[in-house]
Amino acid sequence: MKKLLGLILALCMVVSLAACGGGKPYATVEDYVNSSEVQEQITSTDLTGSGIGSLDIVAEGSKMVFVYTLETQVDAAATAEALEASLDAQASTFTEAVKEMQGQVEEENPSIVLRYLNADGTEIISKEYTAS
Repeated sequence: MKKLLGLILALCMVVSLAACGGGKPYATVEDYVNSSEVQEQITSTDLTGSGIGSLDIVAEGSKMVFVYTLETQVDAAATAEALEASLDAQASTFTEAVKEMQGQVEEENPSIVLRYLNADGTEIISKEYTAS
């Protein structure tokens, strides 16, 4: 679980900082997600040994959504509890990532959503982070 959380945190920070520079180069979160910088970071992420079967990053309105699908089916209730505790402990990291994203997109209140799906596609947990 710690390796998984470390991978998530690293990817969030790398993606949120991928296009740092002056001004706001992206009109929308979707433009940001589809940018070559973010796409390169996604394709270079090695999930080997993390328990994650796939990672998709999509835009849903003003939300940048990280969708993690596990390799194997797990007990959703127990996993959700463990993930929630880990994510709550790292909430400030995700809040900072949103603040960095705010500097990249013209959208007023962007957010980051972390969504975990079991191997069968059912949702285990979803958490949204804002800049406040």
